[in-house]
Parts: sequence; structure tokens; C-alpha cells
Amino acid sequence: MVRMNSNDRENIDSAGAGDIIAMVGIDCASGDTFVADDNLLNVSCEGMHIPIPVIELSIRAKDKDQQAKMSKGLSRFRKEDPTFHVFTDEESGETRIAGMGELHLEIYVERLKREYQADVEVGAPQVNYRETIREEAAFDYTHKKQTGGSGQFGQVVGVIRPLTDDKKEREDQNFKFNNNIKGGSIPSEFIGACEKGFEDVMDKGPLAAFPLIDVEVELNDGKYHDVDSSDMAFRIASRQAMRQGISKASAVILEPFMQVQVETPEEFQGFVIGDLSSRRGLIQGSESNSGGDTIINAQVPLSEMFGYSTDLRSGSAGKASYSMEFAEYKACPSNIQESVIKAREEKLAKEE
Repeated sequence: MVRMNSNDRENIDSAGAGDIIAMVGIDCASGDTFVADDNLLNVSCEGMHIPIPVIELSIRAKDKDQQAKMSKGLSRFRKEDPTFHVFTDEESGETRIAGMGELHLEIYVERLKREYQADVEVGAPQVNYRETIREEAAFDYTHKKQTGGSGQFGQVVGVIRPLTDDKKEREDQNFKFNNNIKGGSIPSEFIGACEKGFEDVMDKGPLAAFPLIDVEVELNDGKYHDVDSSDMAFRIASRQAMRQGISKASAVILEPFMQVQVETPEEFQGFVIGDLSSRRGLIQGSESNSGGDTIINAQVPLSEMFGYSTDLRSGSAGKASYSMEFAEYKACPSNIQESVIKAREEKLAKEE
């Protein structure tokens, strides 16, 4: 254990409550709890609130040597910062980093270059849009395929509708399946395949291939064939039925809104409110803190927050600061939706 004094460190044998210390040579991650060897109690401090990351950057190394350096650095950053995420996109195979803001990710990219000498290239930030439906719609789809030998047959009939908060079994639930089959019109052994088929379509929405959220499916009727029906036949039928229903249910693109809190001297309050409003922000109110500064609360679309830290510094002589975290998804205005769909189509075309 050591006590840090600027760039110097002092070795210590013990530390008391309230002391801020560092420990060298221990493999751990942020949020871990340390106890003495003789402590027989299973002690764990309350976990930190970790906001959901909503900004992504694609990152790649120039060659294999640089890839090893990049991987080492990203692994360390992920351990020390629970709000920093690293994952591989299954479709494109590229490495993505995600965090709480543009500046957050820029700092880690710079640290890769400075501390690990990793020569990396970074792609444009990717906003995590979502899609959902606004209306109830019926579906009735029959999957029939006859080839040599046994064929495929399955029919599903039902309704899809928006999944409201009061029907969710948990807060993060985005898909709900209700089985209302009676009289054996679809045998019970095929119901699971139907549910999987409906859920398969949730990965890619109809407008711009963003994930679907808040969809409820009700399976009310169907037909089967003694020989040709199978799990695969009903899964395919359910996929097509889901797409059929969604096409009639007024699909819309949702954009992430951030809960933004800006702390600024009173003289710059007008500038901050005007700037947030120009970014399609919804001003929720303001209050004064004990230091005499004004705290402004607003919800702002994430797509409008890129570069905000620079604009805020220049507009407030460097005296204002802000924080933000994900709040909720809201429907895009029609003009924004059109531009998002167009940009998404171009991106997917390049990847092909």
C-alpha cells in the first residue's frame, strides 16, 4: 500500500477509514471490495450506478503488432472504468468502444497512442437508434414449401401491438409473447419455435435495420400438417408473419435522449439555454446552487450533443461544465428520421 503525494509515493503499513491510498501489484477492477484474510464475513460494498453507454466508435489497429498493443490497453481501461465498454460487432467483425460521451472516448484513444504506442484508427461516432411500432396490426401468414420428400407447412395468426410499460415484467423488457392457442390448432411442441421466430425479427427493424423495442405479440390461431409441420416451418412462418404485421403497424425510428445537466455562472445562462434549445433540447428547469452558479436541466437528443463540450467552453469562457447520461428513447421528427434512414442505407451498402 502506498499514499500518493503528487508524483511521489510513500509506503504505508496500514490505512484507516477515509484515507485515500493506492495498491500496487493487485489484479482488480473498479468496484471490487477488499477485506482482510481473517474476515469470515462475505462483505461487499454497494455497487456503483453505471449508466448505459450510448456513444460508440469503431477502432482498429494498423497491423498485428499494433493490435496486440491496442488489446492490452483496452483490457486495462475496461477494468479501471466500468462505463467504458469494448465489444466486437457480430455483423462487421470490427472492434467497437462505447462510453458516456465523445470526450470520454477521445481520452482513451489518446491514452492508447501515448501510453501503449498503439497506432489506431477511429471511425465516426455511432448513435444507437432503435425502432418500434405505434399501432396494433393483425398478421396471418402461411409458410408452404414442397420439395422432394417431406415439405414444410405452418400457419400463424395473431396480432402485434406496442408493448406498454404497465405490461412489462421487468424494466428492460422489449419483447413479450402471449400464447392464446386453444384447441390444438398449433401443437404445443411448436409454440416455442413460433416465439423464437417472432423474436428473431427484433434484431433488425424494417426502416433502417436498427433493433426493435417494445413489441408485444399475441398468437391466436394457426394450422399445422401431420407430416410437413416442423419447428423450422413454424419459425419461418412466425418471422414472415412478424414482418407482415410490422409493415402495417406504423413503424418509427427512436433516438436516444440524454439527461443533460449544465452548471454555469448566471451571466452565461441565456447562452446555455439558447444553445441547448437549438440542439432540439427540452429545457426542464433551472436552479441556483450554494456557490451562486445556475444549474440547468434538459433532455437533448444524443445526435445533437457531438462537439458540445467545445462549444460550451468557448461560449462560457471556459467557466461552465456539464454531465449527461441516457434518459429515454423518443420518436424522431420526420425530417430527422429521413436523414437517419438515408445515412443508414449508405452505411449498409458500403459494408456489403
